[in-house]
Amino acid sequence: MNRKAIFLALGLLSLNAAAEELSFPKVWGQIEPVSAAQDSARLMAESASEAHARASRHWLPKLYIDARSYKTNDPAQAFMGVLEQRSIQQADFVPNSLNHPEARTYSRAALGLDLPLYQGGAGVAMEQISGSALAAKTEESEQVKVDQYAEVARAYGTLAALGRGVSGFREMQSEVERLRKGYRLGSKSNPVGYSGALGMTAVANKLAALIQQYSAMAEAHRSEIRELGLASTAWSPEPVSVLDFSDRFLAANSSAAVSHRAESIQAKAEMSGQAVSLERSKGLPQLGLFAEGYGFNGNRDTATGYSAGLYLRWNLFNPSDFGSTKEAKLQAAGAERFAEAFAQEERAAKSSLEANLRALRLNLGIFSETEKVLKEQSWVTESLFRNGSLNALQFVEVVNRRADLAAQRLEAELAYLKAASQALGKQKVNIAELTGK
Repeated sequence: MNRKAIFLALGLLSLNAAAEELSFPKVWGQIEPVSAAQDSARLMAESASEAHARASRHWLPKLYIDARSYKTNDPAQAFMGVLEQRSIQQADFVPNSLNHPEARTYSRAALGLDLPLYQGGAGVAMEQISGSALAAKTEESEQVKVDQYAEVARAYGTLAALGRGVSGFREMQSEVERLRKGYRLGSKSNPVGYSGALGMTAVANKLAALIQQYSAMAEAHRSEIRELGLASTAWSPEPVSVLDFSDRFLAANSSAAVSHRAESIQAKAEMSGQAVSLERSKGLPQLGLFAEGYGFNGNRDTATGYSAGLYLRWNLFNPSDFGSTKEAKLQAAGAERFAEAFAQEERAAKSSLEANLRALRLNLGIFSETEKVLKEQSWVTESLFRNGSLNALQFVEVVNRRADLAAQRLEAELAYLKAASQALGKQKVNIAELTGK
């Protein structure tokens, strides 16, 4: 495991040495235009926009053309065909001619118009519902963008933190290896010296394992960013601290109390409320104007005609619609309460995350100060070890504490990035302002 970890670390080191350093806005700038998730959400929002535009034209008249040509010897159709040509003759009333007409070919073309004047509020309700659906899809599209931005930011910040952490472990590993090479008291005949040699081997293996663990984690996050659409292959993140990175790219710049997701759920609740009017319209009258002009051609002549008037339709009773308004009201009330509950849960989760971030920030400050103290102690201990004032086990203990502290600090940094990205997703965010675009 020791040699494997060293080779992996050297490979990553040589890769980073030749890699192009990319800032986070550049990484996001490559991913955002090719994001399948964002494209899908955007297209769904555009579809909802078209549906809303279509629903908003409910007041326009329906215009249609009806044309057909047919051949028949059916008595009723044959007689009506002659009548629509306005060519009825006395001989057409001969019983044999009425009962057994010859097969004739007829053609009819009509142009009609249907103008709704009142639909019981159904058209207006559908327009309102489609407007709320558009608002919901738009908010969902924005939430997908925020979620992916937070995911990419977390992965980028994690890569930067892991790179810095692995470099620190390598530095400690070099210190231990340098002292191991010059250690001359590791014989089994010298129990104290041999114990010190075993201690240095153990801490060296521990550092190698940490390097391997966090290097593999870094490669996983690098693969994640690549799968999300980053075109660059040989690249490395900027050497930025977790707190500086989070304050710049993961700090919410919006005063909105809720997220796009909560706004989407609220819009869906409004859709349920508007559906009550749609259900109520089923029991109300429908009033409209109609007109149709036609031309008819047969074996005798070509004639035209028209009809125009006012119509009233009223569904006085339909068992399938009975109780539908009450059902819609209950669904609307449930949807509204669900939206309220979701907003409450989101605010609670956000408050918890913010408290966690404050605690982690304090811990990171303590870790940083303690790390400085232990590093200075390590230099002093190494000096004392070289002049024989301390034995190897005492030096190993200091390095071991440094390794544990560095691992704890790195885990705290990763936890901070996770909490910051989750908190960002629970707010409305102006990504352009965060990235400076």
